[in-house]
Amino acid sequence: MDSGYYGLTDKAIDLLNRRAVKRFEDAKDEAAQKGFDELNVLEVTRTLYDQLRKDNQDVFLELAQERYQEAEPHGKEPPDLAWLLALLAAYNAVTKYQYSHEWERKRDRTAEAINSTTAKVTEFRRGLSYWAQMTEWYAVEVTDQSTLKAFQDSGVRYVKWNAMNDGRECSTCKERDGKIYPIRSIPPKPHPGCRCWYTPAEKK
Repeated sequence: MDSGYYGLTDKAIDLLNRRAVKRFEDAKDEAAQKGFDELNVLEVTRTLYDQLRKDNQDVFLELAQERYQEAEPHGKEPPDLAWLLALLAAYNAVTKYQYSHEWERKRDRTAEAINSTTAKVTEFRRGLSYWAQMTEWYAVEVTDQSTLKAFQDSGVRYVKWNAMNDGRECSTCKERDGKIYPIRSIPPKPHPGCRCWYTPAEKK
């Protein structure tokens, strides 16, 4: 594997996970101090997910811009906030949802779960787990799409699909390994978090 391809991704995921752990802990403590009152839980959860969304947005944008510059070759128009927001608002064929809607659904589901159970601390932990999973999936997506933008902006028309080949790749990843695709019609990743990666290629 190109060791640099997901290096920035992993740093971004680690940073966001550490921030998310702290934010969920703070929110849980604040809700507990106020006796897990239903309206308070709603307010605390809204604030929590607004902070999480902003954290991800900021770090995803930085990731996209750094990955664009790191990709070889790359053009001269790194991703901007509008590019990122469009990516997060689009339906994703791999995750089967839109990020910009899913974070609201996770927020509402967490608040509802906390208010409807006595195991309130457990629901905060579950919310953190779901959030961390989505963050990882979309960090990979941001990396892939900013890389492809870098290639396209520099005139690359075809890319090679490279599988991880670490013994954990799925059958679809294995089947696509080494295949050449037009850059505008690459098949969707076979599963969320897939770490197959792309390199520029010539048409066969």
